[in-house]
Amino acid sequence: MLGADRFWRLGNGRSSLCSDTVTHDTRFPSRRSEATEMVAEESRAAVRIRPLASHDDYDACVTLQREVWGSEYDEAVPASLLQVVPNIGGVVLGAFNGERQLLGFVFGLTGVKNDQVVHWSHALGVRESARNLGIGRQLKDYQRAELARLGIRSMYWTFDPLIAKNAHFNLNRLGARVVEYVPDMYGTTKSPLHHGLATDRFVVVCSTSPTITQLRQVSDRTPNTLVLTDTTPSPEAGETELPPAVWIEVPTDFNQVLEASPSIAATWQTAIRRHFQWALRNRYRVTGLHLDPATSRSFYTLELERAIP
Repeated sequence: MLGADRFWRLGNGRSSLCSDTVTHDTRFPSRRSEATEMVAEESRAAVRIRPLASHDDYDACVTLQREVWGSEYDEAVPASLLQVVPNIGGVVLGAFNGERQLLGFVFGLTGVKNDQVVHWSHALGVRESARNLGIGRQLKDYQRAELARLGIRSMYWTFDPLIAKNAHFNLNRLGARVVEYVPDMYGTTKSPLHHGLATDRFVVVCSTSPTITQLRQVSDRTPNTLVLTDTTPSPEAGETELPPAVWIEVPTDFNQVLEASPSIAATWQTAIRRHFQWALRNRYRVTGLHLDPATSRSFYTLELERAIP
């Protein structure tokens, strides 16, 4: 399977891996009209989040996974595992509408990491027809609250670094912290969402505490900020003094790039992999995702750890 909440639907109606949101507009934050917001609010109010609890629920979840990741996707979490995992501290939640149709789900496992009991949120998917309702956020909030109730303090998951909207959601809105960049984490998959690209992923961690509610603010770029793009080489070891801040560009709509030119998409992936491996090796910390309102370009913002108060 391809990671936890890596499944946000973007403008082309396909899901991308992360984790958790759905929208027509690939630019963020959302700029929807007041009327659209009112309709979305009414729809959100009709959504009920609850644990999956029957064979019909489990079967519907398996069907939804194939709808989200494609009919050829052969790594869906099976119904038997969906049923068993909650008995040992795992979480399997569904979002249902008034007709009891499954609109989205989140699935995660609980285990031990570094001698601490933690949760790994493995998959989150939302039906295409339920885009822009905030269902991913509702599932994530419920999951967090349930883990906190169980006394589990940390939740891990993965998302694709190339999907800017996922980065905004995970880093800026949920307050997740990047702990690792893993090249080709899940290997080659049959999902049409990946177009044969390597499944590079960020591993992130987030507190289950309910106190993290404010949107993370990203610092402005300064004259000392190093900007790395798809055409910029990463600094060599010992080549220069490490700058206090680095911005790494990512396509604002990677799916659009991928559809237009798979070779350019692969170039972006190679560059981002190289830049983040250099940055994390040199003790930079990812602090958020910034969308430049003037140019609509997106950048990961990073700060050198010793420069962070």
